Amino acid sequence: MKPSLKAILFTVPFIGGYYLMRSLPVSPCDFLHEETYNADGAVDYCGPGDSLFVDLSLRKWPLTLDFRSPNELHPGQSGEFELDIRQFDGTPLAETDVALSHTRRIHLLAVDQTLSDYHHLHPEPDALHDGVWRFSLTPRNPGRYAVFLDFIPTRSPRRVLLTSSFEVAGQPSVGKPDRESLAFSSGKREFKLERLDQDAAGEGELKLLFRATDQEGKPLRLRPVMGAFAHMVAFDSTLKGFAHLHPEENVLPAEESDSHEGTLTFAFTPPKPGFYRLWAQVRIGREPETFIPFDLKTGS
Repeated sequence: MKPSLKAILFTVPFIGGYYLMRSLPVSPCDFLHEETYNADGAVDYCGPGDSLFVDLSLRKWPLTLDFRSPNELHPGQSGEFELDIRQFDGTPLAETDVALSHTRRIHLLAVDQTLSDYHHLHPEPDALHDGVWRFSLTPRNPGRYAVFLDFIPTRSPRRVLLTSSFEVAGQPSVGKPDRESLAFSSGKREFKLERLDQDAAGEGELKLLFRATDQEGKPLRLRPVMGAFAHMVAFDSTLKGFAHLHPEENVLPAEESDSHEGTLTFAFTPPKPGFYRLWAQVRIGREPETFIPFDLKTGS
């Protein structure tokens, strides 16, 4: 048998198997740890997440992102952004191609180069063009913003992380975290992170206890945020990647009226010693979501 014919006969079953797998129905959480359902029966929470920091200068996903920002952006002015996302085979990433994860299809994280202006947004699909997603953002600072996309294709067992950036007009600052700060006050509220491994060298997985109280030390009542009672992200000083963290406690809101009082535990695995800016995201009462910054130093 000729080598070319043998190669064809060897390849055809794999191609057929690939398209067969793509034709099978897949539940968005088939490959994930946990799932809950909202009142409409749709999956709105998939698993507690991963403590690992992902360096996107080293890891790549076989999807393409065409990130389009306004021609000129200025601090304090809203800009309209457009994403064109293509799957590995070139087909557009439509709304039905993305699983609901923490009540949303795409999580977009944007942070400026000083790590002081952070946004957690959710692009919406264009009604007319598959693969096109849109969002608006009002940058607070001049300079470069890093953008990270976090989502789960319905026919894949893996999260997909994509990255891009945009520039805001003006002279950017150069300051970044240079000391540890695990407490933050806002009005009459106190937010704290506590290391549960105080004597550890900061290598491997860290356990962090998040606490939200009033001035008298009484726990604040946390309301649901994207299917959990808190979210947290960690950025390195070079903005090469991030970690998207969720509480380890097996306490999930069943409906929007649920609340949680008390501490929450997060796990974070830093890739190397250094400073990391952590942003906690919570919702208290009927107020809009609150973003709380912490600075964590790992290693000696």
